[in-house]
Amino acid sequence: MADVDQIVSYGGDPAIIATRTEIERVQTYLSSAANLLLGELEVTDFLNQPLKRVGLAMELPAVQQRIDYLLQALRTASNEYFDGEALIAKELTDIGLISAPVIAAGLLGVANDAGLLREHLNKVQVQEVKKFERFAPDSIAQLAQRTRLTTSANYGGLSTVTIERFGGTYLVYVPGTQTWNPISGANPLDFTSNMQAMLGPGLAASEVGVQMALTNAGAKPNSKLILIGHSQGGMVAGNIARRDPRVKAMVTFGAPIGQLAGELKIPIVALEHSNDIVPKLGLKANPMGQNISTVVREVPISKPIDALVEAHDISNYEKTAQLADESQEFGLKRVREMVLEAFGAEGAGKQGQVSVFEMRRN
Repeated sequence: MADVDQIVSYGGDPAIIATRTEIERVQTYLSSAANLLLGELEVTDFLNQPLKRVGLAMELPAVQQRIDYLLQALRTASNEYFDGEALIAKELTDIGLISAPVIAAGLLGVANDAGLLREHLNKVQVQEVKKFERFAPDSIAQLAQRTRLTTSANYGGLSTVTIERFGGTYLVYVPGTQTWNPISGANPLDFTSNMQAMLGPGLAASEVGVQMALTNAGAKPNSKLILIGHSQGGMVAGNIARRDPRVKAMVTFGAPIGQLAGELKIPIVALEHSNDIVPKLGLKANPMGQNISTVVREVPISKPIDALVEAHDISNYEKTAQLADESQEFGLKRVREMVLEAFGAEGAGKQGQVSVFEMRRN
């Protein structure tokens, strides 16, 4: 088991941008170079410029050793950045056999015929249920904590979204799925919204509710939005960011965003637990981009019977967020600072207005 205080991060460094295809291309070139060098040492070649051939033969072992080292480093990088599940999914996606949106569309088609997972966007309503003031957050850990405080358990079971306003900047906290009933009900943070959000933007009641809450909170066309989401909330954030140019940064916890992150150009910090199955549901690894840093940690499990729940719990992501704040890894530090700076200037040292909205399907 990995050290519980150990995280691995990748992406965010503009000097190191790679895809598996690019790694394989470099591997191919190195292997070709090695074969070419070996081809220069055929016995008959020594009849032509023998002194140079002897010199090449003497240098070749060291060169070959260096090429082998580089090839091994590339294999290690590939294994580090793209775990087994993501690789399999990527290969299937590349040949058109599988993708998260395609699977979601298929399941929704079957379920709708059975009267399940039917969305009702025209029934979504929002209502402000609490208002107070607090200082702007100054860390990824505080974003995780405030996402946890937004969950229904803290508001009598209500489906809520929290919006903080600092000048013209709005921080939006969207919690994860709260009910797994296959029949859409009053709570829009449900399995129906989950499937619709996986299918694409503008289709989930939870996304519609967040947009309505933003309007009610006073967000204008020239406002700046920072989106923070756990699980389904991260997918909702990603779908909004795909269509709304006001979104300037995003932080996700245990969210399956691999299928859409490549389309986003904003700074993104994505936290995932290696033993959390939910981030893998996007069936695609997060891209190795300069605007996104993915932080991975194996969370310790206290009750094996609850392993899936514990690994996905937002409270456990708070600890991972603390480690992400402490990390000095260049790519992570760079993107983390970009995210925090996106709202830090207006909110630093100031109290902002906080509104908590209930979202419902009526």
